[in-house]
Order: sequence, then structure tokens, then C-alpha cells
Amino acid sequence: MYRAMKYWGKKPHNIWSQFIERYCPLGGLVLDPFVGSGMAAFEAAKLGRKAIAFDLNPLSSFTIEVLASPFDEWAFRRAFEKIVSLIQADSVYQKHYTRKILDKPATIFNYRWDGNRLAKIAAKIDGTGRKKQKTIFRSADSIDTKKVEEMASIAIPYWYPQTLFPNTPSINHKFILDIGGNSFEYLWTRRNLYLLAKIFDEIRKEPDANVQKQLLSGFIQTLHLTSKMVVPRNVVSNRDFSGSWGRADYMIRRRSMEQNPLVVFRRSCIEKQGVIAAMRDARASLPEVKIHDVRKTGRLNLAADINYGIVDAADMTQYVKPKSIDFIITDPPYAGLVFYLDLSLVWLVWLQKLDSKYAPDMRSEITIKKGQTGRDEYRRRLRFAFEQLHNCLKDDGRIVITFHHKKLVEWNEFVHAVQFAGFKPDKITHQYNKRSGESNVSNPYGTSGADFYVRCVKHRDVDFTDDKSQLKHFIVEKVKEIVAQRNEPTPYTFVFDALIPELLQAGFISPQDYQDEVDHVLSEQVGKIFTRTPNKANKAGDLWWFVNPRQYINYPNVALKDRVEETVISLLRRKISVRLDDVLAELFRAYPNGLTPDPRSIKNILEKYAYPAAGRWKIKDTTIVSATKHTEVIRQIVSIGRKTGAVTYVGKREQPESYQQGATLADLADLRELSSLSSKYNAQQIERIEMIDALWLNKSGDAVETVFEVENSTGFMSAIQRASNLERAIPKFMIIPERRLAELLGTSDPLFKTSFAENHWRYAPYDSIARLTTYSHPSIDEVNRISMNLL
Repeated sequence: MYRAMKYWGKKPHNIWSQFIERYCPLGGLVLDPFVGSGMAAFEAAKLGRKAIAFDLNPLSSFTIEVLASPFDEWAFRRAFEKIVSLIQADSVYQKHYTRKILDKPATIFNYRWDGNRLAKIAAKIDGTGRKKQKTIFRSADSIDTKKVEEMASIAIPYWYPQTLFPNTPSINHKFILDIGGNSFEYLWTRRNLYLLAKIFDEIRKEPDANVQKQLLSGFIQTLHLTSKMVVPRNVVSNRDFSGSWGRADYMIRRRSMEQNPLVVFRRSCIEKQGVIAAMRDARASLPEVKIHDVRKTGRLNLAADINYGIVDAADMTQYVKPKSIDFIITDPPYAGLVFYLDLSLVWLVWLQKLDSKYAPDMRSEITIKKGQTGRDEYRRRLRFAFEQLHNCLKDDGRIVITFHHKKLVEWNEFVHAVQFAGFKPDKITHQYNKRSGESNVSNPYGTSGADFYVRCVKHRDVDFTDDKSQLKHFIVEKVKEIVAQRNEPTPYTFVFDALIPELLQAGFISPQDYQDEVDHVLSEQVGKIFTRTPNKANKAGDLWWFVNPRQYINYPNVALKDRVEETVISLLRRKISVRLDDVLAELFRAYPNGLTPDPRSIKNILEKYAYPAAGRWKIKDTTIVSATKHTEVIRQIVSIGRKTGAVTYVGKREQPESYQQGATLADLADLRELSSLSSKYNAQQIERIEMIDALWLNKSGDAVETVFEVENSTGFMSAIQRASNLERAIPKFMIIPERRLAELLGTSDPLFKTSFAENHWRYAPYDSIARLTTYSHPSIDEVNRISMNLL
């Protein structure tokens, strides 16, 4: 039922179903204010929940009305076959889509165009009896080109849309020149427009309202696939007899395909992804679904399973009472990534002939359109929509929002809108879609068919206030927290981007005020709490750091850039081949909000450890060798530790690494987590201790006795910082490859040298650890003997 209608960015219905079942009680109320293809509404109804399904796009209401309508398959087939017979007998169809090939009658399935030149035809010679149709794919001949010349003289006695294209950046001057005119009729060749108009005329005559709507559904799916915007499928797909409107745009490619409207209409009605299959599925899963169009009465009908309507998100509270919704799940607009209403006009210009309610309100769309709707207006509309959702949701309700965009600025707009409304994100996951979504339009080097699922609770940390002293305190405390978390001098842009969601969520300031206010408050703290130095590396603003770092970083952690690098390396080790979005998903989960890494640095890391190939990043052989050696040395350390009688532990990041077929480091070590240390360290300290490569603990497992960091390629200082959460007296060993000995001994950083000595660190080369594995009864004394101090 979800395959029969064209819609961009379709989501995996099973995942949405699980969200609804988990977060909405039986009989509860689910809301989707950007319902698109209607999936959230139908999945809710399947699960015994009530649904409210709104969308500004009239196509959403049409889809719901079709799939919820009573279905008489016999009546539908009868009406369909009547139309087919009329078209087959039509002189225009006979002339342009039938001909003799090899002296036998054949049906032309499509014409292939190369610019303005008719290049090829794909046809099937009609079979009789048990003989199957024979497929023909060949160059166009003089008969075919003569038909092209005669097309312009075709008179169309039936209604067809002559509406002018709207003034929108998605339909540019080049497209109008390529298509041949400034109105929707030019989307189709003259012969296809004639046949489509005749099919539409016959559908309008159908007396049964349900059958008519279902036939219209098949017709809708025929329109875009018979337009001039269709392109042939890739040669390797071996599908010469079908094409696609694969990109969400108005564009004529040099290579295009003109498909037979009757063939496409047949597919759209009776074949495996057509109306009959959809209606059978809908009736099997939703046998008695009741729907109610809220625009007809101006209010909800809570006896209905699905309340739906062509409703602007800004008008939601006209129909939905405050705190009445149990769960919201939605896929909001992606900042003009896809112009939904513009694209839907391909269908709506026909539908609105039957009912004026299908005429779209282009002015209220939440989007960015160059020269029409700017970012400020988009931001205002998006934030207001989320404020409406916050008002409708029960206090204990949840909202799950899908979002994806390659541009950080759009992520910021989205996060700001969500948090400005008062929602607090509490979990973020990454999920691939069943079909490529709108993200592939803007992300050619990533996982086009994937989204982030942002789960939020209805929450505000701080009440709205105008108290300037409280605002000043809030800014200073949050910036201290942001810089401490990053644990490195941080460019102002990143401080600012992390701070603003916090301020907006707390409701302290309005968007036009925050730049000057933040600048003023932070400038007062330079020399007291913060240092401010020029940033020579990039244009992200001055670097902010602490006058006294130890005063604010109680439990030191690895610098953010090193943590990000280690995370990327770990992902490459596990996956071998990754898409850019795989990396972004991992980093987005691991380092949210104030810890969001610089996107440019991610590419630099990938280029260091992987190479691009076929839209993916594949781990370099040198990285594999390095990772394998890193894993092997940790295995050796664990093996030695077990011989000494110690309880062994391997770091969280290293636990999934395989040291032999079917066995991971986690399987080898005695412990997988360190909750046994909770009497000595707080949760934040334990979390960071758990990232150390390998530990030996006492026999009861409640005290760390020895620390090991294996530094195959990453910075030495990161090891020092991780282990600084433990007592200085605990022996600590940095195990390095022989090739890095000169690098370690040549380190001139006085802070590193002091920290190395004060925290009881020693170093040893790989081969020394390998020799220890041959000892029958090794001890910590042997480890001390093979290791050295820097001084």
C-alpha cells in the first residue's frame, strides 16, 4: 500500500510502527503534521491507535482517501478494462503506439530521445496463444520520425491543464525553454497529452465515487512516468521497457524517455505495485478504517480512526486541543531540499479539476525559495510549527522527528527550532530507509536513503525570564561547560553554535538579540575565566580557552579532535567500507550539541585512514595493518595479565575487535564494564576509564593495578589524559611500535613530559611485550624491567 504512490523520502513503515507501538498507548492519539504519504496514520490505525494526519500538500489527503476507500475489485477491473479498450481503439493511440515490426503487429512501449532527436524505440511484438511477446529494442526509423513531425497537428477535444508554471526557483528559464512552453501542458508530448486527457475524461465519467478515486490513483502514477522528465534506467539494470522520474526536480535531461501512457496506466492499476495490490493490502490490514476530513466540519471526530486534512502546521491548534496528543512522529521539511508542493503540481493540476480542495496553498509552505522565502521566514515558520506541536503534546508525551541534511547550517536551524519550542532531545539514532529519500538530492557522497531519528521529551530546563543577571550567569556557565567538554582551545563559532540551542531552549533571549549579548558577556570574562587568542588555522573565530584549565576540567579527557579521530578509526576497523553518513551518524551520537566536530575535519580524518571508492570510504591497507597490530598487542597484554592472576579489562572502543576468527577482545577479557569501581570513582570518571586500551585489576576486580595504552598511530597525549582519571601512583605503560620510539623521545612539549613523569608512566616497544607472552609466570616486575622512563 505504500508502494503504489510516488512520494519522496518514504520511510520504513516497520520502524515507524515500532515507534508508535512503543510510545503511544493502545487507544491513544498519534499526530503527524507533515504526514506525506500517510504512513504514520495508517500504521497507527493498524495498531489500534487513533491518528491525526495533517499536511499542507493536498496529495496527502488524496492518498489517505484512496487507501481508506471501500474496494470492489470486480467493479474496478470492469471500469479499468473499459478505459483500456477505448484507448486501444483510439486513432491517435493506433498511429503512435502501434505499428508492424517484422511484419507482425507490435506495441511501442517507449521512445528514446537524445536531445531533440528521436533515437530508439522499445517495442513488443504481440504474442498469440502460448507464444510470449518478443521484445525489440532498436534505432528509430523514418516511420517513427514521421510520427514526431505529425504530433503537433493532434487536436485534443478533452480537458487538460493549461495552467501557467508558478513563479518558483524550481522551474527555471532553461527548463521552460527545454520543455517548449510556460504551462503544464508542455510537460508531455502532444500525443501523450492527448491520451492522458482522454483517460482522465473517462475517469471523470465514472459514476462510482470510490472506483473513480481509485482509477485516479492509477492515473496519478501514470502522469509523471509519461512526462518529458523521465529518463531511461541505467544500462546495467537491463530494463529497456521502463524509465523513472528519479530526481526530485523539474529538469529535462539530454537522454529522455517518452513512455506509452496506456502501458504505464496498466502497470499503475493492475500490476504488482499498482492500485489493486495496494487496495488488497490496505483492506487486509485496515478492513474497517474510518476517516474524517477535518476541513469539512472544522473540528476533529474522535470516533474516526484517522482525522486528516489539508492543514497548515501553523493552524494545527485550531483543530487539536492543548496537551491532547500522546505521541508525535513526523518528517518535517528539509529547508528547501525538496520543493514538495512545486513537484506535486504535476498531479495536483489534474486533481483540482475534480475538486478545488486539491489546489495547493503555495504561500504557506515551510521552505526556503531563493528570491521568495528567505531563511528568516523559514526559521520563523519552522519554529512556530514546533511550538504548536509542543502545545498539543501531553506533558509525558514523546516526539520522534526524522531529519537529514548535509549542511551544518540546516542542522542548526532544525535543532534550534526543536529546542526553541521547548523540546529536549534525549536519544538520537540512525536508520536507513527502504527507498532513497530526498537526502540523495544533496548528498552524493553519502547514504542517500537514511535519516537521523531524534527523540525528544517535552521539557524546559529554565523558565522564561528577562533577568539579565541570570542570563549572564547562564551564558558563562554554559560556555565553561562547552569548552571543558571539548577540552581544547575552541573557535568562537563552535562555542556560539553550541550555546545558542541552550539559550533558546531556556527561553532567555530572542534570536535577533543573542549575538551582541553573548559577545558582551564573554568579553567581560577574558582574563578572568577565559583566554582569547587569534585563530590562525581557519576563519571560525578566535580560540577560547581557560586561564586555569585544571579549575574547570576536573576529570580530564582526550581532546575532542583526538576522540573524533579514534572514533572514525574504530568505525573503519569494524565496517571496512563506510558511507560518509555512517561516519556522521557515529559522530552525531557520540558528540552531540557542544561536542559536534568540525565537518571539514571529518573529511581530513577519512582521507588519512581511508580512500574514496564508488561513493564509499574504504579503509586503507596501512590502516588495516596498523589496526591489526594494535589489536594483537592488546591481546598479548590481556594474555600476560591473565598469567599474572590479574582480572583483565579491554577498552570499550577495542572490545569489538576480532583477534581471531569468531573471537573478539571482549571475549578474551574478564570484564566488559567497570561498574565494580563505582565506590572509588564517579560515573563520569568511570566512563573515561573504560576508554583506556587495557587494564589489570586486583583479583576482586574493584581496584585498578596497572594501565596499558597502545599508541600505534594516535597522539601520545591522549593516553596521558585518559589515564589522568586514575591515581597517579598506579603504574601506567605506554606501548608503542619500534618505529615511533624516536617520535616519543623527541617530544618537546614540557606539559607532556611533566605529566608523563608525575603520573607514573613508562614506555615499552611492541617486541618487548611479545617476548613477555613467552614467559610462563610473568609479573608486574617483568613489565617494569622491559619498560623505560622518558627522563
